[in-house]
Amino acid sequence: MTSGDDDDQQPASFQELRKRWAEQELGLKPQEPSPVRPSTSPRPQLQSVASTYSPNTGFGFNSTPLQSRAAPASEPALKPPGPRIPPKPATNPVGSPSVAQPPPPTTSPIAQQQLPNTKNRPAQPVSALAQQFKKQTMLSDSSNIEKLEPTGAASSSIVSQDPFVDDDEAESDSSDSGISLSSSSSSGDSDGDERIVQRVHRREGLSDPLREPPLPPGASKKTGMPPPPPPPSRKYHSAARPAATDIPKASESTAAPPLLPPRPSMHGRPQLDGIPILPPRPSVSTLARSHTIAAAGVNHHLHQNISPPSVDDLGTGSGGGNGGLRRSQSTRATSARKAMQMQQANGIYPDVRQASRKKPYIDNREKRLKVQHNGAIRAVALSRSILATGAHETRIWNTDTYQQLHSIDPSGPNDNSDKVSSLAFAPGRIPNEEGHTLWAGLKDGDILVIQTMSGNIMTRPMSKHDGPVTSIIRYKNLEIWTIDDNGILKIWEPHSVTIKEEHEVTPQSTATLLDGRDLYMANNRKIYVYRFGAHGVPTQSARIPNDLGNITQLATVPYHAGKVFVAHDNGKVSLWDSSNLDRFDVITVSLYGITSMVAVGDHYVWMGYNTGMIYVYDTRPSQWIVVKMWKAHETGIVNLAVDNTGIAVGDNTIQVASMDSHGHVALWDGLLPEYWREQEMDRRRSEYCEERDAKVLICSWNIDANKPEKLSARDDSLVRDWLHGMQDPDIIVVGIQEIVDLESKKLTARSLFASRRKIGTLAEADELLTHRYTLWHDYLVNLINETYRLSKYTVIKTDQLVGLFSCIFVKDSMLAYVSNIESTLVKTGMKVMNKSLHGNKGGIAIRFKLDGSSLCFVNCHLAAGQSHLQQRNADAEGILQTAEFPAGEDHSIFVNGGDGSMIMDHEHCFLSGDLNYRINLTRSKVMELISTPDLKASLLEMQREDQLLKQRQTNPLFKLLLFNESPIDFLPTYKYDPNSTQYDTSEKKRVPAWCDRILYRSRGAECLFYQRHEVLASDHRPISGGFNIRIKHINESSKEVVVHQVESDWRRYRDKWVQDRKVQFVEDYNIFDQHESRQRLIAADWDVERVIEQILGY
Repeated sequence: MTSGDDDDQQPASFQELRKRWAEQELGLKPQEPSPVRPSTSPRPQLQSVASTYSPNTGFGFNSTPLQSRAAPASEPALKPPGPRIPPKPATNPVGSPSVAQPPPPTTSPIAQQQLPNTKNRPAQPVSALAQQFKKQTMLSDSSNIEKLEPTGAASSSIVSQDPFVDDDEAESDSSDSGISLSSSSSSGDSDGDERIVQRVHRREGLSDPLREPPLPPGASKKTGMPPPPPPPSRKYHSAARPAATDIPKASESTAAPPLLPPRPSMHGRPQLDGIPILPPRPSVSTLARSHTIAAAGVNHHLHQNISPPSVDDLGTGSGGGNGGLRRSQSTRATSARKAMQMQQANGIYPDVRQASRKKPYIDNREKRLKVQHNGAIRAVALSRSILATGAHETRIWNTDTYQQLHSIDPSGPNDNSDKVSSLAFAPGRIPNEEGHTLWAGLKDGDILVIQTMSGNIMTRPMSKHDGPVTSIIRYKNLEIWTIDDNGILKIWEPHSVTIKEEHEVTPQSTATLLDGRDLYMANNRKIYVYRFGAHGVPTQSARIPNDLGNITQLATVPYHAGKVFVAHDNGKVSLWDSSNLDRFDVITVSLYGITSMVAVGDHYVWMGYNTGMIYVYDTRPSQWIVVKMWKAHETGIVNLAVDNTGIAVGDNTIQVASMDSHGHVALWDGLLPEYWREQEMDRRRSEYCEERDAKVLICSWNIDANKPEKLSARDDSLVRDWLHGMQDPDIIVVGIQEIVDLESKKLTARSLFASRRKIGTLAEADELLTHRYTLWHDYLVNLINETYRLSKYTVIKTDQLVGLFSCIFVKDSMLAYVSNIESTLVKTGMKVMNKSLHGNKGGIAIRFKLDGSSLCFVNCHLAAGQSHLQQRNADAEGILQTAEFPAGEDHSIFVNGGDGSMIMDHEHCFLSGDLNYRINLTRSKVMELISTPDLKASLLEMQREDQLLKQRQTNPLFKLLLFNESPIDFLPTYKYDPNSTQYDTSEKKRVPAWCDRILYRSRGAECLFYQRHEVLASDHRPISGGFNIRIKHINESSKEVVVHQVESDWRRYRDKWVQDRKVQFVEDYNIFDQHESRQRLIAADWDVERVIEQILGY
């Protein structure tokens, strides 16, 4: 079998089909092949290169050379030709008649290149495209055909013309499809250079001057085998293609093949068989959800065109280039990596440094219910001690006894489909009837009015909705508003259950909010407001910018009058002017989607996330403060509900209910009494605490598996200076990394497969580690005793993890105040099934109590590698979140509502070690900056690209954001040639970086110095930092007095808050204004029941 026969069976690539469609668009379609009849005499037969199709191979090529062939007389008939090129949609509108005129036979440039010699052959009719191709590729000597080498331009020409494909998508699409779109090169460097050139062309909007000539039919570049059919890609989305254009004619001297036009638009054309049907492009929200954390610009009007900065603008700090319409300038982020590129340093993120993780239980006990619905819970409502949940039925619960009271299912016994779509408690006739009447909206448009005490259906209004009732809203103590999916609003009198008004509003809304008589609605990408006043129903609307995700919740906060808070599913909150729907501000609160949001009290906003976390924000300062953050549920939170009326009619607090996707409901104290008391005690700490200074010396060094005896005399002297950075410290903390060679395969194997080895092997490995730890322990003890002759120090704790060693010295005069010494280890090395098995990376945390303060010191070694930024972040978070101590008995020595079981519960925290954060610059650039005379300016420029510092500026969820770091005024500490002053001269030539760092979180701490030391033995330079911290001594008798006073202050604060809610409750009857309502309540000794009876005459 010949190679031509082999090629007949090969499928054509999608790129080749695009080229053929381009030829057809120019009117160069080949004739429809017809059966060949037997011939008695030889006759020249012209056969064009046509695509073939079979169910097994798909589209392919007939690669028979273009030449005259004679059919033998004995042969009855020629072999039937393969199927023609798959049809392209007709250009005429659907349904209009057209007569196809077959063009004359054509040939393709591929066949022309395959001709061995055409000088002495009769002229053959060829297409205009082939003629043009011949002019551009043939040299002056027609017998010598130039062999064009493929270039990378082919991979970028289509991309550069595609306004909906960005640089990274184009590269990933071409690589994922299994089709090589760039030329092979002899070295990786040339490939990298070629990609850089292509990227520059695309960024600047330049067309590539050369286009890669097509390959032989069905062949791939590297192997010669046919490529597999490519998957549908969004970069070929037909609806986004411009109309076909004529191919520009190149000059005679140009040696490049012509540019193929882009695929013609499919708009208005029927889809025909044989043409791949591409999937629709994912929505903006799907692509950007939970990733983009760039803060949007502020003070933009909705009527202006608000466009986010491009990636190029963010990288250079200025706009530039007229690159045309580029996909990278849109806001459809396609990955978390792209989202991180779009971060802006000027984004305002909430301050989480003082957030308390203590759960706000009601009366110091957990309230949690497991509601037993068969389907997904669609609605939840809360009033006093009554909780209602809805799915296929409505269930009513008592939150005091955790018992289900009633189950109401109006359908048949075998119908388990979800029916309940919305729930709300109606106002009672008198205050004591709050929570007695529940309205339930069903998917079929019915409304049920349920008596919660008996579980009976009081009424089922005949004036039902025509679609699912998606929202039921209580308007003060006067009305109930119901909205269906078709956009019909009905306003009801709640006691007579009669319709007062009916209006058309936004259909299929995803969020609703009633502020006074202004109804705000959202349907993912647009906000509407309907103002139901005395002068009609004026309507306003605003479309949210593309940098914001879909709308998930709306809220108003009393402290921020005239503003509407809008939550988005990409972790942002936007603030809008309620009068004209102008956008005030955008605050990035998380990388995760906000699933629910409610306003509680005057200035607090509660937000639930799909991680199961609840955050409580104090929105009064311009930079919001996270006052609470805790793990409320194991699965994502789907709803938050707040009871604002219960406290006005006798309850002790504001209840907030959270519900997760598995049907668990938890109740929380919305007044946050424990947090209020903690803040007051901290504010008045000077009344019961005496503070004094304590000096702390932190020393860290990656020793690169060196032994003490191998240190030179010079290095030994410098190590003494390293341990004597400050005079007479009270605490000396030494952290060592890589005490053994982490690259040792022998040690790694023994650590990994220890359970499968003999005891002798384990003992051997332990002996090696123990010996090395002992060497450094003894060496450090001797140096400390020799260096500090006037003071004596005692080792209070040591601990080790493979490669890590921590040792803490305390001055003997302070030992009497030290207690509760404990340590814990966290492995972050190689993981299997999300569990660390090999502790070659990780952290050691040692904590103890010093008088009335708690201290914790962390020595860690994070993931290495220039590009492993996210792994380093994950390692740091893992150490801080999973390191666990026994809970302390005296919680007053801990902070942020902690009990001492976590690192961040301690008053003074220090984290040091080889954090491995790198500098995002080339080695040549860093070396150039290091060698400049103006070292201060060079350090600042390098620090702008330091990964750790950039994460602190741009990543609101960065766990190390909780720590501070003193300014760095020394050269990078990594990587040196051992025993040399030269940065890495090995083959890898690593970029110098500040891998070794000291971070701290300690209120009132003062950093006395932060420096490196010139010990040459290792590839890292050791660092040290000196700190002055405040240690408190608690006077227990004075503390008891302050606690009593704070409790009295809390009762007064709560009583005032309850009184304000009672005034609001009376005012909501629209009979008296605020002043008159307050006066009547004062006269009735704040008895709401008596005032309402007087007003309504009950």
